[in-house]
Parts: sequence; structure tokens; C-alpha cells
Amino acid sequence: MIRKTVVLACVLFVTACGGDGGDTAADGAGPTSAENGGHMRTMTEDEATQRAEDHIRRAVAALPEQPTLTPLRSGSTECLDPTDNGPQGRYEVSRSYWLDDLPKDRNAEFVDALYEYWTANNFRVLTDKRDAHDRFVSVENNDDAFRMSVKQSVEGDLSLGASSPCIWPNGTPPEDTPPADTAG
Repeated sequence: MIRKTVVLACVLFVTACGGDGGDTAADGAGPTSAENGGHMRTMTEDEATQRAEDHIRRAVAALPEQPTLTPLRSGSTECLDPTDNGPQGRYEVSRSYWLDDLPKDRNAEFVDALYEYWTANNFRVLTDKRDAHDRFVSVENNDDAFRMSVKQSVEGDLSLGASSPCIWPNGTPPEDTPPADTAG
């Protein structure tokens, strides 16, 4: 129960903060919706899902030992309060896993390895609580605005997650979507 509560809090943090830039260009080259009236193409939900999985797999590969990835959460949620002031109706895709079969007495080493991987690979650190009892680090990719985090539960289990910025599920806004500057 505690494990689920901790992870839910972690996932909510990652998705609630879900990217500064909202939409990204089809190539993932950063925020564009606010600049383009909300009519810019974004990644599709499938593309965002694949990118989140790619970010997770690359981060896991940076660990000194390979964990068993146990799915924790996957899905998409509507961007109810996008920080880019873009239009409503967009979604954030998120994926998270438990990093099972890692020795808990080495959690500091694993979290440090993720931190080093992220800072060396174009992520900026949003939260760094590596020294806290409940270790937590969150980062955002400078190119595609995907956010990632690692969190240690009360029991000492580590979870790793990734979430997309706000995207249109099909990559383009519905025909009746007003431009971002008139969206309410």
C-alpha cells in the first residue's frame, strides 16, 4: 500500500509538472504550440509512448546493475492546466516502472548513476533530493521536454518514470480547436 502511495505521488509530480513547453514539433524539437497558435503538429500518443519508453530504457542502461522492470503505471491524462498556456484537449503520456532486483543498500549509488547519466545527456535537474531519506530526483530533457524521475519508497524500492509534454493524441488538434491565444 505504501509502495503504491509513494509511486502515485511520484507520478503525479512528474505529470503535474509535465513539461514546460507543452507541444513539441513533430521532430521533438521543443515547445511550439503557444508560438503557433496551438495548431502545430505534435507527437502522436504512440510516438510519445515510444519516446517515454526510449528514455526509460536509456536511463536503465546507465545503471551499474540491470534491474527487472516491473510495470507500475502507463497511460495518458489530459493536460488540465498546461503551463505553456496552450489549448485544452491535449494529453500527457506517462510510463513508470519499479526497478526490482536491485540491492537496496546501494540505492544511493543507483540514484547517483541516473543523476550523472541525465546531467551528461541533455537533461536539466528540476529536483535533487539524493541525500534525503526518500531519495528523489526529477529532470527535464532540454530537447523534447520529456520529464523523468527516480523515487525511493519508504520500503527502499526504487521507481523510475517518464512523462511527455502536452501532445495531441493524433498529432494534430481537432478542427474546432481555437488558437492558443483565444483558448480559455
